[in-house]
Amino acid sequence: MNDNRFQPPPRTPWARTPTPLHRLPKLSKEWGVDLWVKRDDQTGFEWSGNKIRKLEFIVHEALEKGATALITCGGVQSNHCRATAALAAKLGLRCVLVLRGERPPRYASNNLLDQLFGAEILYVTTEQYQNMQEVRMVLDSQMRSQGGRSYFIPEGGSNGLGAMGYLAAWDELLEQLGRDGVPEAFDSVVVAHGSGGTQAGLVLGKILRSEQRMHECRVVGVNVCYDAGKSLELVKTVMWNAIQGWKMPLSFMASDMEMLDGFVGRGYARSAPEELRFLAHVARTEGMLVDPVYTGKALFGLRETLRRDPTFFGSRVLFWHTGGAFGNFQVEDSEWREVLP
Repeated sequence: MNDNRFQPPPRTPWARTPTPLHRLPKLSKEWGVDLWVKRDDQTGFEWSGNKIRKLEFIVHEALEKGATALITCGGVQSNHCRATAALAAKLGLRCVLVLRGERPPRYASNNLLDQLFGAEILYVTTEQYQNMQEVRMVLDSQMRSQGGRSYFIPEGGSNGLGAMGYLAAWDELLEQLGRDGVPEAFDSVVVAHGSGGTQAGLVLGKILRSEQRMHECRVVGVNVCYDAGKSLELVKTVMWNAIQGWKMPLSFMASDMEMLDGFVGRGYARSAPEELRFLAHVARTEGMLVDPVYTGKALFGLRETLRRDPTFFGSRVLFWHTGGAFGNFQVEDSEWREVLP
């Protein structure tokens, strides 16, 4: 069941869209598929990546509710937290980041940018992070006592409202098809999977617009944080949150959610030498940066899967670049020196 008439809720357009969509000719030849990329790493330098598409909807609602402060959470080098801090600074809002892990010995990468944007940072243990509701309530109470009003954004901006950012992005993609040399359709869209919101939005868009082009396209996530089971459950939860919250006239099946497993590697935000060599190869081959946490592992997974089964994704593949290039600066110098000349 689908309804092409459904329109996402209101948002404020902060991202620079539509983002470019272009072919990767050298990697296409090397990997034996017609490979294209959707450049959401170019949504804007300060908030580069997929997070701003979600925040357009989430922070719009926060402002409508009279929020004076944004509270959100993530890892110490979270792209989402950096994007939230940047947007809060732009809007004159207080920003509190609850980061899982210890305070780094030096400021670098996203954590440095959090500081530059003026975010207040609370470092917590894994146990405290798992009790985020309690942490959130304490912070909200403190702000209320000071005359403020907080708005909490979940990890990665991944809830039903945030997913609307990528439902809208699917509509943007449909508008680009068949223009300026872009194909009429793709066999597969491949995207990094972290907290689930981006893939959930893309799948919702595909189902809702199933009478249009791309109705047979597969949306394949590459999990870079958790195992496939938990990753699929995150996508499912976000999709149900969106469907129920906005009474979306659709249903979905388990087959609508695909997850490419086996590319977490050494763990979240940890890279093996062959993965770092791959990042350098992509940069030197196409002049495009991917990161060691999300997009690099996802694109690495795409290539490795093609090596095992050249027909797995079909003949025409779109890689959705979700940003994160600042993550390259969090890799230790010794790790880079091991793989670079």
